[in-house]
Amino acid sequence: MNVWAGTLAVLTAFSPLANSAVEPLPFWKSSPLHQAWVNRDGAPSDASAMVQDRTGMLWFGAVNGLFRFDGVRFERMDDIAGHRLLSPNVYALALFGDALWVGYEHGGISVFDRGTVRHYREAEGVPPNAISRFGKTSDDTMWFSSTSGIYWLDGSRWRQVLPADGLPYGDQPHLNILHDGSLLVTHLTGVYRNIPGTHRFRRISDFGSMQPSQLLADGKVLIFRFGKPTRLYDPATDSVTVPRLPTTVATPYSVHRDRRNAWWIGQGDGLHLYSPDLQLKKQLLAPHDFSAVRVYRPPLEDREGNLWFITENGVDRIRETRLLPQEMPAGSTDFSLTPGPDGEVWISSHSSKDPISPPTFAIAADGRRIASDMYSATAGTRAPDGTLWFGDPHWLWRRQAGKVQLWPYPPPLQEQATQALAVAADGLLWVSIGRRGVYTFNNGVWDAGGGHAALAERTALSLHSDEQERLWFGYTNNRMAMLQHGKIQQFDATDGLTVGNVLAMFSRRGTLWVGGDQGLAYFHQGRFVAINDSSGHPFSGVSGIVETAQGELWMHCSDGLVRIDAAQLTAARNGADQVSDQHFDYLDGYAGAAQQLRPLNTLIEADDGRLWYATSSSVGLIDPREIHRNRVAPTPLVTWLHTDHQRYRAANGIELPRHTQNLHIDFTAAVLSIPERARFRTRLIGQDHEWRDAGGLRQTFYTNLGPGNYRFEVMAANEDGVWSDAPASLSFYITPAFYQTMWFKLLCASILAGGLYLLYLRRLKQMTARAVERLRTRIDERERIARTLHDTFLQSVLSLSLRFHSIKAALPKDDAVRQKIDEALDAADAVVEEGREELMDLRVNHFCSGDLGSALRALGENAALPYGVAFSLQEEGTRRQLQVHVQEELFAIAKEAISNALRHADSKVLMVKLCYGATMFTMEACDEGKGLDDSVRKTGRRERHWGMTGMRERAARINARLAIHSVPAAGTSVVVTLASRLAYE
Repeated sequence: MNVWAGTLAVLTAFSPLANSAVEPLPFWKSSPLHQAWVNRDGAPSDASAMVQDRTGMLWFGAVNGLFRFDGVRFERMDDIAGHRLLSPNVYALALFGDALWVGYEHGGISVFDRGTVRHYREAEGVPPNAISRFGKTSDDTMWFSSTSGIYWLDGSRWRQVLPADGLPYGDQPHLNILHDGSLLVTHLTGVYRNIPGTHRFRRISDFGSMQPSQLLADGKVLIFRFGKPTRLYDPATDSVTVPRLPTTVATPYSVHRDRRNAWWIGQGDGLHLYSPDLQLKKQLLAPHDFSAVRVYRPPLEDREGNLWFITENGVDRIRETRLLPQEMPAGSTDFSLTPGPDGEVWISSHSSKDPISPPTFAIAADGRRIASDMYSATAGTRAPDGTLWFGDPHWLWRRQAGKVQLWPYPPPLQEQATQALAVAADGLLWVSIGRRGVYTFNNGVWDAGGGHAALAERTALSLHSDEQERLWFGYTNNRMAMLQHGKIQQFDATDGLTVGNVLAMFSRRGTLWVGGDQGLAYFHQGRFVAINDSSGHPFSGVSGIVETAQGELWMHCSDGLVRIDAAQLTAARNGADQVSDQHFDYLDGYAGAAQQLRPLNTLIEADDGRLWYATSSSVGLIDPREIHRNRVAPTPLVTWLHTDHQRYRAANGIELPRHTQNLHIDFTAAVLSIPERARFRTRLIGQDHEWRDAGGLRQTFYTNLGPGNYRFEVMAANEDGVWSDAPASLSFYITPAFYQTMWFKLLCASILAGGLYLLYLRRLKQMTARAVERLRTRIDERERIARTLHDTFLQSVLSLSLRFHSIKAALPKDDAVRQKIDEALDAADAVVEEGREELMDLRVNHFCSGDLGSALRALGENAALPYGVAFSLQEEGTRRQLQVHVQEELFAIAKEAISNALRHADSKVLMVKLCYGATMFTMEACDEGKGLDDSVRKTGRRERHWGMTGMRERAARINARLAIHSVPAAGTSVVVTLASRLAYE
């Protein structure tokens, strides 16, 4: 295969970004970070086409298929929205609006547009040759190039540009759409430009080429030809000239000028980066730095500013990093950092290539290297007057005003590493020597512990002089000491110090920050206060701390840099023990690990505000004021829905079979710069009540789902926490089994309700029968008592009256005793009459048959007739069925009230009222008689009578309230009230 036949199908001019305003970017600040995906990573082999769609997804066309890439996974697309490709040999790709145009190696074109497809084959004028490029001119005419010529779309048929139209046949022409929307064709016989509004061409130059030309960002076109100098066509002047290229570049394979105004030139050994003025900045040489030796095709620049290259071995990405690693001498390790004047940073290291005299040098603010004669220093510090001090295992160095002076360590201190240096407020230099303790140095004089025996005993891991003229000593195992005005104060875990081995200290704005292998803390009111990350865990391996002028706190931890912004830092000072942080690790260009013994400090601030860090194998920097942010909001996509038995490509309205309970859903978003830090949150409407944090996972699982309609939604965020504008969604329906349908549930509910109703009727019948049985038993007992009273008590009273009559007859008519006997006989007759009334009352049927109103009407009319009293009954409201036992007790109370009124009230009118209210039932019996006696009103009953007491007891049994109102000479009323929920059935 001709290597140029598989050219890039869609250049920047054809991507969705080409016609939109693309923000320019500054030149590459760091060494661009490269990553390659090859066949074992799922990447396409020998891809020939590449394009980015509106969602940010990258599409690749290759000999082994069409692939979609989200930054993490290559997905082979055998079909789009259910429509299959004509062939797996994809040769060209283009995006116009929402339509994806696919050209195949052996001819044929497919256009996939919002769920539809249109295929063009030989019958529609497409030649049986490879389709190499698509284009669309300003008059909306579609074009493509193939090995046989240039074609344009006339309605539904493709027509070839003929020699009569000004363009020769064949010879593998290549097309470009210029910025003005016109068409440029490079051909073996020359360069041709389309005459706007026609299908004719005019020849511009006889510099012919079979290699693909490249449209640059400024609208000019580079024309390549093997063995010949590259040419540059300027559409504005219609001129073809020899462009200015690096002198080392003869005939490049590809040239690209990116948004950062950088030149990327593919040559025979890999890829080369040049500055705008064509100075070589970096080489990515195969096979170590790039996936292929020859880079034939210019890259695609995505919307996040990354560059994507396709080679015969796979796909390569080049992106900017937030950390800026610096080139160090080969073989150097274990770097120490010391800030110098005017933004300088002094760097020293150990070198495996030159262990005797490794260099210590400085990097100026402008990037210049400043050499020195100093050896490998393991510690350094800068005095307030700008003097620099360095220490190695043999010498103490001082650099002042550009001059270096050195002193040898005394014999007891020789061959021991310098652990830490600090200059106190009084200008005295303090030196911590490994396994030897702490000393002061003053003009060649060494003093153990500075005259303090407590400080001479232990080696300090770190030293720090703060703004309050305090000198701090950091030791192992949560121990520190402070020297101020000649007095020493010791601190340990009882003072809140829980950072472990104290590796770093920094002070600003009156706050001392302390870091160690087990955490971070600050000194406040005589105690140390620990600060943890947002998950409650301590920061690990803190060997460098800087609080910036902007109020941010930076730490160098064991696996990278950590930034805490000013707001979080203020919250920490106000008592918050957890803070949110931003992490910078290998994804940002970090390499190696932070030292945990020496050299320390591993993070410093230069005078220009930039932060420098040192690891076991690298040195780098970051400017806190200019951190690159990815402001492109990702577009989430739902890709697949999986059940236990089948997989469905995401499409709204999926109907899942009955008995589906468990499923999982795949989703993604194109986060192409740092996809490892993409975050997602999901929810299933119909199941979840709120959003769920999915972290970096791109699938979620659901179990025990019931039938019904569901809608799954997902949101995505990029590495900088920029969330998508709207969620992606997928609606689906789980078909219910017959026993899960609504009609089946209604049927079951009806059967259940019917069964309960039958049980209710049966229970009601049982309760009624029991109530009737109790009433019959009570009536029988009353009749038995009545018979007994009649046969015993009344008969005895009558017999006694007859005896008194006999006695009376035997007495003379004028006998005074005879009158007394008559009075006694009258009283006996009254007793007999009252007894008969009571017997009659016992024999009356107390069972209330039918409704209460009818029963009381019959009772009242029959009882009032002998007394000549007018009886009436009134009912208010809708008549309701009363509960059996309630009706029984109410009937008995009313009967007692009627009886009392007829016998004692001396009234001409008697009335009973029944009120069926919604919330209360009321029964009232009233007369217009003489009222109750004073004794009855006071005691609530008549002497030796129990009727009123019985009414109260009956009312209490049904939880009713009974009230008796009486006014002398105005009548009496008996009122019973009962809640409706207790009265009605």
